[in-house]
Amino acid sequence: MSTTPDLAARTRQLERQVFDLNSLLTAGRALHNILNPEKLYEVLLAIVADKINAGPLALFIYGEPTHSCRLVKTLRLPATTAPDFQFPFEEGLLWQNVLQDAPFAVTSTSGEALFDRVFAQHQLRQLCSDVWAPLFLKDQLIGLLTLGNRPTGGGYDEAELDFLKQFAPTAASSINMCHLYVKRNAEKEELSRTFRQLSMLYNISRAMTHISDLKQLLGYILDQAIGAANAKKGSIMLYNQEKDQLEVSVIEGLENQETQDKINSAELACRTFKPGEGVAGQVFASGEPLVLNSVNENEQFVNAATSFVESIVCMPMKVHGEVIGVINVTNKCDGSAFTDEDVNLLNAIADQAAVAINKAQLWELSVTDSLTGLHIRRYLLARLNDELRRAQRFGHALSVIMCDIDHFKSVNDNHGHEAGDKVLQGVARTFRQDVRTIDHVARYGGEEFMFMLVETDKRSAILAGDRMRTRVAELKLPNLPAVTVSMGIATFPEDGTEIAQLVRTADAALYEAKNAGRDRVVAASAPPQPLTRPPAPAS
Repeated sequence: MSTTPDLAARTRQLERQVFDLNSLLTAGRALHNILNPEKLYEVLLAIVADKINAGPLALFIYGEPTHSCRLVKTLRLPATTAPDFQFPFEEGLLWQNVLQDAPFAVTSTSGEALFDRVFAQHQLRQLCSDVWAPLFLKDQLIGLLTLGNRPTGGGYDEAELDFLKQFAPTAASSINMCHLYVKRNAEKEELSRTFRQLSMLYNISRAMTHISDLKQLLGYILDQAIGAANAKKGSIMLYNQEKDQLEVSVIEGLENQETQDKINSAELACRTFKPGEGVAGQVFASGEPLVLNSVNENEQFVNAATSFVESIVCMPMKVHGEVIGVINVTNKCDGSAFTDEDVNLLNAIADQAAVAINKAQLWELSVTDSLTGLHIRRYLLARLNDELRRAQRFGHALSVIMCDIDHFKSVNDNHGHEAGDKVLQGVARTFRQDVRTIDHVARYGGEEFMFMLVETDKRSAILAGDRMRTRVAELKLPNLPAVTVSMGIATFPEDGTEIAQLVRTADAALYEAKNAGRDRVVAASAPPQPLTRPPAPAS
């Protein structure tokens, strides 16, 4: 009896098994090197389609918390299959077949659905599937592969089903490893992002504690908020309790730099908002942040068509539960929408900003003259003391200007004290707009003002004084006569090495200016007189 046919069949079977093993090894190496989920799904289906000439294929990922399968990739399926299709598993015969961890038929040899109720309930017929292959890693279901009728017709034979069974653990392992890689990368990125945010907030907090000037502090806070949200522009609005309105205190990111400078120097007024009015007013009233990624579709945003604002985050600043203002950031630089991450980061900045602003406001109140908005005499003398020490240490010049409004008494006598207040406010506003940020001007008392010009010699002080004198002369106050000022200048070290000497010498030069006809600047020229009595106490 001949055994040659049996031997040949056995040989072909062994060759097929060796080929399948090599295919599995090759597939395993290919899949394990892919760490991008979308690419992995694509290659996985391509391997199955090429190996067994499969028909329509669909790959699902199983989610244990929801006990459902989510469609992630298809091949040769009709375009009508929803890309976000998913279905839940229920206890029953279909689920028991999945748990057997082996490919199984879902249609009979005549093409009828074996799980008709479940397929109809969850619209599984759209998968056009004949065979389901569970993808298990040990005892954990990772995914599910569904196979439909091949283009040439006919079912899948035992060898092909065996290949699917052998291939399933490799596919499951590759999917699991890829998902773990993505998850770890996401966690690493989240940790890195959190670290960057904490570092930024720490640096902001440190910087805020060293900035006492309110305007400078507001500018710093706004710059940080705009940068943190990757926004194009923004503004900070503070609540004016006397007028019961939100007012723009600082703005950044306007295309017209001149307009922006005028707004930030209070030369140009912006629109104000009552509590509850517009987005800013609503956020102020509610104390809750508001995000609008399309302001044109929201009626709360005022002047959406003319503001050049496409999207906005409005964040309240609260101290002890009381809202003191809002931070607005608008238009992401990349055109994208503001995210929850942006809102959380801006909220943290707003919390820090509110405390720093409140502290700066209290400080400003204690050192600011309520009528003119300039610093008071006591504050300027303290700063002059600091700057004089620095000038002595580094050999810098330092100039002091004493200034007096000419004929101010006649303004009060002829037009009333209210008119006198308007003159003081107009002159103070002119000085505030003209003086450099490193210099200081204060209301010294009555109608008298005092300037401290840092690192400024006498010639430069004369030029600065004359420039300010001219600006005041150009000041137009309704129903009031023209205003002029007289100024006297003293410079360290030639006119004095102590505060009292400089103030007294500048004051003497001021009276020379008045005696010479007023509306002029006079610089001290004689050597400083020895100090015979202490200066009047600071007030």
